[in-house]
Amino acid sequence: MERVVSPIRWLSVASALILGATTSLAQDAKPATTFTGDLGFVSATGNTDLTTLSAGEKLGHSEGRWLFGEFASYVYGETSKKESANLLRFGARTDFALQARFGFFAGATWERNRFAGYNSRVDEFAGAFWKAIVAPEDSLSLEAGGELTQQQNVDSTSDNSPSARFGLNYKHAFTKTAYFQELGAYIPNLKTSGAYRVNSETSLVAPLSAHIAMKLSYVVRYDSNPPATFGTTDRILTTGVQISY
Repeated sequence: MERVVSPIRWLSVASALILGATTSLAQDAKPATTFTGDLGFVSATGNTDLTTLSAGEKLGHSEGRWLFGEFASYVYGETSKKESANLLRFGARTDFALQARFGFFAGATWERNRFAGYNSRVDEFAGAFWKAIVAPEDSLSLEAGGELTQQQNVDSTSDNSPSARFGLNYKHAFTKTAYFQELGAYIPNLKTSGAYRVNSETSLVAPLSAHIAMKLSYVVRYDSNPPATFGTTDRILTTGVQISY
């Protein structure tokens, strides 16, 4: 006589397997904290009067299936002793790995960039991520979710709108400390038809020692619907020293 296994039994077995996998993931991952600081400075006088300063830091802590991160960055520039750039950003994000390659994230960022038309922009976002590639030299993480933007413009107008969010994080390691990284995000506005933002950051890091490296970074920030009289695209190229622990 053929033995019939009840659906409840199958559900119990499946639940035990999932719980065991996630518990194993939490036990295998040891708590770790990382810190990275970036600093770049250029000063030119004579025929060209130019000063630029870029500074940033990132702090991350992983424990079990949780990953906590925060960052801050600042870019300042003067041309002929007149301020020509002033960008301040900081934010935080939390990731929870439901499985080895899949999980959820939530976070928020705040920034000020009067030269792009706004005194304050707050982005609150959440969604799911999938680690599409996990290899010794290459990794690729894809994410999708939603975002709420609250923006105060320099002309005293405001823009509060929901958006979708699609992002990627690709990294290729040449060695343990030398790597290429590409970060990208596509943020279509769900309130204003045809409006969207695209952010990308391309980085190349070459080590000088165990904790010090040279970093080349190129950031592109595009807004298809900027505040009135402001351009759509900001490009920031920075070179400097990176310190990691």
